[in-house]
Amino acid sequence: MQIKKRTKNVKTMDKQYNRIYSRNIGILSESEQDQLHRAKIGIAGIGGVGGLLAERLLRLGIGQLKIIDPGTFEESNLNRQFSSSVTNLGHYKIEEVYRQIKDINPQAKIDCDITGINTDADAIQFAIDCNLVIDEMDFGLFAQSIWLQRAARRGGKHYFFTSAIGFGALIVIFDPKGMTLEEYDDLLPNIDLTTIKKINVPLERTLPVIPSYAPATTCQGLQEIYNGAGAVPTVSIGVGLASILAANEAINIILRKREIVVAPRYTYIDLMDREFIIGEIS
Repeated sequence: MQIKKRTKNVKTMDKQYNRIYSRNIGILSESEQDQLHRAKIGIAGIGGVGGLLAERLLRLGIGQLKIIDPGTFEESNLNRQFSSSVTNLGHYKIEEVYRQIKDINPQAKIDCDITGINTDADAIQFAIDCNLVIDEMDFGLFAQSIWLQRAARRGGKHYFFTSAIGFGALIVIFDPKGMTLEEYDDLLPNIDLTTIKKINVPLERTLPVIPSYAPATTCQGLQEIYNGAGAVPTVSIGVGLASILAANEAINIILRKREIVVAPRYTYIDLMDREFIIGEIS
């Protein structure tokens, strides 16, 4: 499903774009804003973090988004997911998020897909025309994430994921010439994902920092949860922080305003613990 909105001529749209993003200028230069206008970012997963991220990126002036998610809203999404409400339970997340963000920048191009990433070919097709790819798929979808990072890597593009952790957020960015996701997840290289029924990733790779306020009972069950045995506990503050962190790093990858912190290093922020950590997996 591809949704495009084009209602005005090019000259009028350019003037409108300049008006919409005039308050960005001063923090961003006009040439940087133009770079964002010409960029295309792919977001795989449009739930808690992904939906908010799409909204943030459009407000920053990204000219093209490519979003994919086969999921529908359910009651357990209401505590944190952008666009979810009791009136749209059972509706496709993609369609509801699009409905809310489409008029932020009327000339933005938003490509929507409700089929999801189920094969290596799906990942290649999704990543092929994006400047960078952001993975916001559910925990436990390790095969899909590896396919997506492989596709981005083949295309010479950055891939990264963010995770909401309580009142905090984690981000790991993969340079196309650097560490692979298999290496980061402590898996065998070039594994055939079609022959493996279940992929187990060590907890310290997906959650290298445990918040001080996390109950011991929660921590004991996190390994099973992160490997797909259940839903990860999460709240709206961490989800919001993760989306902002992802938007910030996406802009930095496009504009190169500072060093890009890439795997095996990660960035972790927690508002309740008041921590900012740039760490490295061992």
